[in-house]
Amino acid sequence: MKRLIVLCFIAIATIACKNQENPVEDVVAPRTSSATFVEDENTFKGEFILLDDAAVLTSKNDIYAVRIDDKLKELHELALPLQKTKFDMVNVIVKGELTPNPLLLETGEGWEQMLIIKEIIEVTPATSAAVVAPIN
Repeated sequence: MKRLIVLCFIAIATIACKNQENPVEDVVAPRTSSATFVEDENTFKGEFILLDDAAVLTSKNDIYAVRIDDKLKELHELALPLQKTKFDMVNVIVKGELTPNPLLLETGEGWEQMLIIKEIIEVTPATSAAVVAPIN
């Protein structure tokens, strides 16, 4: 339940701070070829965060749980240098597939859909100043 509260707070803080501007830093994982990059139904763009045992991708219209696997760990390693604290989100563009969230089916907690990352396209610093402090 605490994890769900933290994730909800992250989503609210992210949405509330969207209009603030921060200078954009270098791209960590550049697009493989901007000429061949095409957004489709398997491309997801949004802000990503991994906290302990919960990962979330907040897009413009939706929030997804992210399956914790090797691809997620690779994404997290790319995101670490761009985070000032472990609670900072980073902008990502990934390709993947959506499945029903098994945690929601088992416990009734969590987001409706889970994103399984297949390919990491881009990782950049967040443009908003959304920083979430831990709940004590």
